[in-house]
Amino acid sequence: MADRLTTRQRVLLVALLGAAAVVYAAPAFRGRPIAISDEARQALLAEDTLRHGFRLPARVRDEPYLHKPPLFFWSVALAARPAGHVSERNASIPSVVAALASLLGVFALGRQLSGVHTGFVALAVLATSPGFFVRSHQVLPDMMLTAWLTWTLFFLLRSLASRPPRATDLAGFYLCLLGALWTKGLPCLMAIPAAVAAIAVSVGLRELPSFRPVTGPWAVPYARMPGRKGSEAVSAWHALSRYLNHFKHHPSLPLGDGLTEFLPWTLWLVLVAVWCWLTPDRRTYRPVLAWTAVFLFLLGLSVYQRSHYMLPVYPLFALLVAASVTTVASGARVLLGINTAILAAMLAAALIVGGGLLLGFPPITKALESAFASARPWEAASFVGISIVGLATALWSLWARRSPSRAVSWVAVTLGLILALRGGLYAASLASTYSIQAFAERVRGSLAPDAAIVAYPDAGLAFDLYLDRPITEVTYRDWIVQRLQRPAMGATLLSVNDWASLSGYAHSSWCSLGEVLMRSHSYVLLGSCR
Repeated sequence: MADRLTTRQRVLLVALLGAAAVVYAAPAFRGRPIAISDEARQALLAEDTLRHGFRLPARVRDEPYLHKPPLFFWSVALAARPAGHVSERNASIPSVVAALASLLGVFALGRQLSGVHTGFVALAVLATSPGFFVRSHQVLPDMMLTAWLTWTLFFLLRSLASRPPRATDLAGFYLCLLGALWTKGLPCLMAIPAAVAAIAVSVGLRELPSFRPVTGPWAVPYARMPGRKGSEAVSAWHALSRYLNHFKHHPSLPLGDGLTEFLPWTLWLVLVAVWCWLTPDRRTYRPVLAWTAVFLFLLGLSVYQRSHYMLPVYPLFALLVAASVTTVASGARVLLGINTAILAAMLAAALIVGGGLLLGFPPITKALESAFASARPWEAASFVGISIVGLATALWSLWARRSPSRAVSWVAVTLGLILALRGGLYAASLASTYSIQAFAERVRGSLAPDAAIVAYPDAGLAFDLYLDRPITEVTYRDWIVQRLQRPAMGATLLSVNDWASLSGYAHSSWCSLGEVLMRSHSYVLLGSCR
């Protein structure tokens, strides 16, 4: 059982969580646009909930949505209820809260396994991983899923620590698993084989009945609807065939983008592997290693290798990195050598990466592009300067004090400063890449409240959100040509290139109401001339 926190430790914990809350919420409060369709879909589902109550199924573009359970967009609706509508600021609140819950969960795991010191380092590592920061304010259910699964593991470890498991720990385990199920649906069930593996390597499979697997509160929040048999939320077979059909789909590099977005902490996973071989705490961390291995194996099987699928594994990585630099074996000469090599390589890379940013080279992954691509040279120079000073201090701490935990803490401070500086700035650069907010303000006054909008050939859900009405998509060119040949009625959304080729067919009453840039695509909204 972990010792009670001292007053000083509680103050530090609150301060770290408070600082993380400010950094994570800054992009949303500075007007980060909800421009990606996956995020806009969650915001539209929340808006539907505000207007029609907690009905199932909720609807997007007048179509029932059955692909994911409702807990996340219900949470967005609750956060938006005081304002009466979903906006950039309130839509991110559930994700930010879930990110803080994940940080608290990894702290609790580290404290439970190795003590408060490990908990604080694990919290710092997770909080400053770039991929975790990027997802912390996105309007997606993945961060909420991560929080539920982190606490699911915590209660599992508490259950493993007592024989038989206490009822309160089992209740916590199953309630968190149920929360994950209502957040993301069937993918959360990866926790079941992971839990079985953790039990097997810790107390043996003979103890499995004591965890009451049959009486756990299993529930799927949807029933089948006619014509909706392919929903992932209600069909385990459809979900498995979608994610594991390697004959129909060609998978990309397994886990590649997810590991990239955990940089620079991914480098410490080499240290973790050696530490696992040397440490006398191997038995203590065996269930965590088994849980992690099962998750990585199942994620690696998916034909859809999306970086955010790795998010639930980041707290596990952070916990293991923290253990490798805080436990007794962390002072071993070979581990000190690996730490030194990592820090020296990072210090050398800081100049190379900084020079690349100054010369305008793109960042490593698309997901980090908008967050860390520096539009101005002084920003890149400041980040390089912070990196050099922080990494040099970390190296000095490792050489002079032989303290890998201090060195890692300095790296976390360095990354935290960069995130704090860049986190508040990248919302503006993202708004210029996706100019949907300014576009909506320009055209809103030109649209009648009941004006229907038709899009050809496609339009992201961000248009539905910002123009506050469902968009009807058509795919036939002849149909849109006939529409444009008639006098203007309602509005029509086209790509700029399509409008250039179709403008010759258009009736003279059609005029451009405004243009919008959505990353690399430009669109024009057509309406009645005034």
